[in-house]
Amino acid sequence: MKTVTIAGASGFVGTKIIELLLEKTDHNIIALSRSKKDSDNPRLKWRQADLFSVLDLEKALKDADVAIYLVHSMQPSAHLDQANFANYDLILADNFGRACAKFGIKQTLYLGGLIPKRGDLSLHLKSRLEVEEVLREYAPETTIFRAAMVLGKEGSSFHILLNLVKRLPVMLCPAWTRMPTSPVHVDKVALAFCLAIDNKKHFGKIYDLCSSNQVSYYALLKTASKILGLERRFINVNLDFIKLSKLWVKTISGAPRRLVYPLVNSLKNEMVPAPDMKFESEDYEYETVEQALKRALEESNLHRYRFKTRSVERKTVRSVQRTLLPKDMDAKDVAKEYLAWLPVALRPFLIVTVNEHYAHFSLFHRGFRLLSLRWSPERSEATRQLFYIKGGMLAAPQDRGRLEFREVLNGRYMLAAIHDFYPALPWYFYIFSQALVHLMVMKLFGRHLRLISEGKRSCLQKS
Repeated sequence: MKTVTIAGASGFVGTKIIELLLEKTDHNIIALSRSKKDSDNPRLKWRQADLFSVLDLEKALKDADVAIYLVHSMQPSAHLDQANFANYDLILADNFGRACAKFGIKQTLYLGGLIPKRGDLSLHLKSRLEVEEVLREYAPETTIFRAAMVLGKEGSSFHILLNLVKRLPVMLCPAWTRMPTSPVHVDKVALAFCLAIDNKKHFGKIYDLCSSNQVSYYALLKTASKILGLERRFINVNLDFIKLSKLWVKTISGAPRRLVYPLVNSLKNEMVPAPDMKFESEDYEYETVEQALKRALEESNLHRYRFKTRSVERKTVRSVQRTLLPKDMDAKDVAKEYLAWLPVALRPFLIVTVNEHYAHFSLFHRGFRLLSLRWSPERSEATRQLFYIKGGMLAAPQDRGRLEFREVLNGRYMLAAIHDFYPALPWYFYIFSQALVHLMVMKLFGRHLRLISEGKRSCLQKS
């Protein structure tokens, strides 16, 4: 009997994995969620955790033998987001990996995306590969499952397909709809996870989860309409129309832009499994795409589905910016460089005063303090430097507001991030003033680090 901790437990796949673990194993489960939840099952405990907080994840993972990571950041995490989903995915995975490494968790498992063997990868798929790399950096024996579309009554991609078929009597099918793919039912995904847990044969392996055959998206749409008994006309168009496709898929399906656009961008690739990477187990049987699709459609027949939109706390800010990390610099060096660079870049407006563990930012005069940061030595290390926001005219009272610099992907990149910041300025004035200035400053600092990387500029803290 093991203790299995699941990040992303309340999602489509996580819910099914929990259901199967309770039914087929004697493992105890710790399910992580943003909000408080109760459980009637003594083997299932819900823990509230902010996955953007390393400290929260350390508390959540301290009792785990096995850790499952099912997180994809396609929804907003703050009232104002200054980041793309790839940078959010990167920092979340790095948090999870750090926490797993701290407690020496025996096995980590992850569900990512099927990776095409040819063609340029979309940002969506590149991000999935980065998450794999991060998790393996901290836990080399991570078991990685990859899947294309996951079918089931709670699947967002499945419901995009279903809504298109239900709402369009005539459908123009661009060239990308003829790309081959191999969707898999969520039951098969959950079963693969259950069979791999605590089985050393699967440690460190990468598996492509799929059905027994391949079909095109065009065939998938036609099959769905046939199963539903709907007369639909499909017209082939020998152009991709990716940008236009994103617009009409979003409009007709009713799915949010943050979900549709990355997904459609990835459909230009062949999403097919590698023959030598299929999951094999005596208790695992493959089914055809048609069988999986029929099951999913039958399950959803009386099920009312709504695309999820995450509610976020009002007037919160999160910003994550990525830049190259100069050679021979670590996160501590970058934090020092930032404090040295800022008053030079913003002279004569800004004065930076560093006293012991505090850094104070003032406008023109030290008495006109805009922001104060307190360095947290107990939560900082060479690869991550953490500062808590502790006052100033631009910050409302707050407990969790923080700035951090961290190395990711084996030191290739540096992430500069602000989390849970509450501005003191009126909201709409803030987003058109301080927020824009912050974004500009971080981009300029990223450029400064890039010039250092290229040998075109010297470090200010060392000069």
